[in-house]
Amino acid sequence: MSLRFALLGLLAVEPASGYDLKRAINRSTYFIWNATGPQIYNTLHSLRGEGYIVSKSLAQTGKPDKQIHTITASGHAALKEFMSKPIRTSVTRDEVLLRIFFGNFASRNSIKREIKAYLERIGQERAFMERTEARVNAHPGRKHEARRFQLLALRIKVAQIRAMEQELVRFLASDEEPAAVEKAFEKTRSRNGRTGQA
Repeated sequence: MSLRFALLGLLAVEPASGYDLKRAINRSTYFIWNATGPQIYNTLHSLRGEGYIVSKSLAQTGKPDKQIHTITASGHAALKEFMSKPIRTSVTRDEVLLRIFFGNFASRNSIKREIKAYLERIGQERAFMERTEARVNAHPGRKHEARRFQLLALRIKVAQIRAMEQELVRFLASDEEPAAVEKAFEKTRSRNGRTGQA
């Protein structure tokens, strides 16, 4: 997958500006495929050059004109072709797991500190995703079929994070008093929102 198809997918839902697309990514596909503002604008430029989107200026009071991008028929065809191809295993580049893999080269205190910090961060991410799912379920909207697949992707990511949390807690418990680690994990879960409800 690449950013171009993430953007085409979002534009297939509704026309949007580059700013709108960045906001949509921040609250929807960020856990699958994230991007910076410049990456989004460069990709939109390429998509326009290929005829996959068209753009029109929308005048704004007291601000520069806003470019609204709309997917074209050839853009829909490209997206459909991408979605019809067999799923390939993506190349994984995960700096956190690489650092854990070579953890024996770090001091014991520093690697444990980093693992605990990572555990805290992914707990916050999981809680945010659980709140997102609760919010979508409370207000499903009119795009029911799209929501089904979006929530499936979200739940898969939440399940992956939960599995990582369990492994990290188990690892830390092997070095420390298990009860102390579990207590710290429970504290993190409580702070991040155990049920994920908004």
